[in-house]
Amino acid sequence: MQLKTYAPHPALRDFVSSIKILKTDFTAATGLSNIYRFVPTYQRYMMFYIADPIKVLREYNNEFQTKSVSLTVGPLERAVTLDLGRQHMALGVAFKPGGLFRLLNIHMTELHEQDFDTSLLLGSEIHEINEQLQENMEDWDKMAGILQQFLLKKLNRLKPVTSVDKVMDTLVQHSGNLTIEQLAADSCVSLRQFERKCVERMGMSPKRYARLIRFCRAYHLKELHPEATWTKIAYESGYYDQMHFIRDFKEFAGVTPSFLNEEKLIATVRFHSIMD
Repeated sequence: MQLKTYAPHPALRDFVSSIKILKTDFTAATGLSNIYRFVPTYQRYMMFYIADPIKVLREYNNEFQTKSVSLTVGPLERAVTLDLGRQHMALGVAFKPGGLFRLLNIHMTELHEQDFDTSLLLGSEIHEINEQLQENMEDWDKMAGILQQFLLKKLNRLKPVTSVDKVMDTLVQHSGNLTIEQLAADSCVSLRQFERKCVERMGMSPKRYARLIRFCRAYHLKELHPEATWTKIAYESGYYDQMHFIRDFKEFAGVTPSFLNEEKLIATVRFHSIMD
């Protein structure tokens, strides 16, 4: 597996968290499964699939669905199963809290539990970007540059960053372990207005978003350290009540921590630990 991370252009840094390119040849990776259970993440992504298209199985579907080569993923609260194909290569843009809302100007609840062909959201220029990425798939630096130039041209449509966006980014930095009352006070708005703005920009209430961040922190640590005990993982993620940890894990991952097969976890690409 190959991975390269790019810091966003300075003009993009208040709404883009990172840009990553990942390549995995499952035909050559002995023992590595191309089937991955992707649990929800607090981040919003725009993905470009350069090699095999990705297939997604949701719990309310009976079969995998092949997705577009350019995909924008809305707020997720349920785990999905991914078929990454045999030759997987993807370029992903991770947005800061509120970043995707600022780019699309779409209430994030409208994208809840859905993914969209990005050309439907940002126009036919996306088809040209896909072609350019395909043509330069051997030059990762150029691929990242193509995407950054595309995003730079979208700055004139970007909605302004707000105090709510900034404090939610602070919440991410603290792994979800700040009170909503403190965040609302720091953003200089009423608690009711703060909650309304969070639902608009994050797709969920601030309390739920904080829970998702904390859960992601725990899952990220488990992917990085499969040998670590769940007790240690829960404590390091800010869970001081074991029942709260189990509740969040079951709600977002769809299974309890004890059900997670650590050997299978080791034999996957472990997206949470590489895309965060």
